Amino acid sequence: MHSGWDNGNCMRRLLLLVWLPWLLPAADTWVKYTSGPFELFTDANPQRAREKLVEFEEFRNALGKVIGSDDLQLQQPLRILVFRNAKGWTSPGALTEGRDRYAVVLEEKSAVSPEVFSELTRLFLNANTTQMPTPFEHGLEEFFSTFSVAGIHITVGAPPQKTDLDWGRVHLLVVDPEYYGRIRILLYNLRQGVDEDVAYRNAFGKTPAQVEEQARQHFLDHDVRTTSIDSRPLSEKDFVERQVSNADVRLARADLLAESSAAEYQSLLHENLKIPEAEEGLGLLDLRAHRTDEARRHFRAAIDASSVSARCYLEYAKLEPDNDKAFEALHKAAGLNPKLAEPLALMAERDTDPKLRLVHWRDAAARNPRNPVYWKALAECYLADHNYTDAAKAWREAEQAATDPAERDRMHQARLGVESQRLDYEEAERKRKAEEEAREIARLKEQALAEVHALEGKYSNPAAKQDGTDVKVVPWWDGPSPSGKITGVLKQVDCIGKQARLLVESDDHKSVRLLVADPRVAISGGGEHSFGCGAQKPRRVTIEYFPKADPKTATAGEVATIEFQ
Repeated sequence: MHSGWDNGNCMRRLLLLVWLPWLLPAADTWVKYTSGPFELFTDANPQRAREKLVEFEEFRNALGKVIGSDDLQLQQPLRILVFRNAKGWTSPGALTEGRDRYAVVLEEKSAVSPEVFSELTRLFLNANTTQMPTPFEHGLEEFFSTFSVAGIHITVGAPPQKTDLDWGRVHLLVVDPEYYGRIRILLYNLRQGVDEDVAYRNAFGKTPAQVEEQARQHFLDHDVRTTSIDSRPLSEKDFVERQVSNADVRLARADLLAESSAAEYQSLLHENLKIPEAEEGLGLLDLRAHRTDEARRHFRAAIDASSVSARCYLEYAKLEPDNDKAFEALHKAAGLNPKLAEPLALMAERDTDPKLRLVHWRDAAARNPRNPVYWKALAECYLADHNYTDAAKAWREAEQAATDPAERDRMHQARLGVESQRLDYEEAERKRKAEEEAREIARLKEQALAEVHALEGKYSNPAAKQDGTDVKVVPWWDGPSPSGKITGVLKQVDCIGKQARLLVESDDHKSVRLLVADPRVAISGGGEHSFGCGAQKPRRVTIEYFPKADPKTATAGEVATIEFQ
């Protein structure tokens, strides 16, 4: 089926790995081996130590094959310490977080506990995949807790101490030949947010209900058969042995952050050895004891000594009240560990520039896509920027990352509401632009009216200065009032040089000719005031004039005012 024993080359490498008589180191001699995200320190039999490292590498290989992700990595390395005698340091067999990496302590002849494999499954899933439905996450942790390897032969499927349906579901999909090889398709679809019905049909050509019913029956039947997964070919050349200095061994043991760690750190500082790491370790121990001022001092000392630990800069930034110094430390932490999302999230919380906050949240969510808080904050930044397309995508990722059903529903509703928000914004923008255009038109009208009024004032007041300033208005006419007046119809206008002669037929049908000698004649009344030379369209007028016969122009007087009626 999918056995690691089918490859003859693997078998020959296994024999080399297990039986080659490597030389044992002298007493109290420590060596280390590295492979992938694993680093192994040991003072025990090198052969047994290598076997432990093979076990962890084959575990990483097997989990990757099931979930469909090659070369699984961790957010920070895992240090495996294999002691001849581990008493007095920390509880052997537990996976813990040390100073700058995860750590597990093993006795030379002890087996790796189910708890370690279960926790390691969780850490690998967190670091390499987006969120899957909780039953599958839990089922994978339970299923791989009983992982075992003999040489490089992998065995999976043994039941844990307490089984449940989540374990039974994964057990069916891995040990049953009908499903194995396709489970990775299902899990890939699920972590991409594909609808369950589509994901199951893509993987198995069955509905979720059909597979679930089979998994339930499989669990009730207590089917506990095991199977093998193709192993990763390994040989002794894959694990190069390197000597470890006494100071490095002391630091590695202190980095377990056990009860005796403080004394070891102080001793290293007293000897002026490993100063940055020892200062950081003391800072973490003070932080654990809630001695924040002392912790900040130790972290600052580690930074001043050129620490290369991302965690050191991160913890210092959390305690540093100076915003500029905190930002500088967070930038350093983010650069030292490109898998770490928390520094970017803290920068986003502190930054006041909306554009930069959006970038920080975007990068934090990319580094840790399983955190719904990051996606929610990013979606809100996109909404504030009126980027509704990307906001909807961020809400979708937040929904995928949420494990609590109520929270997932809130994210779902927020995503559905983005379209309504977009329409509201666009409508508001249309109204705003229309109002702006209306205000601009009104402003232009007012400006035009003001200009007209200014011209009217200028030409109705000959005493105004050319620069527009007002002077005292003096009537242009201060002579005697006209004594002649005629009301009738204007019939004819004769142009005589710069003067004009008006022919008016009075109401008693008498014709009177009047001279317009002064162009400043006051004209008033309704209708059109202008007139040209020659016969006129009949218009009624009232004319005041100064009686004065002029034989030369054959007029009876000079016009003073003309009022059109």
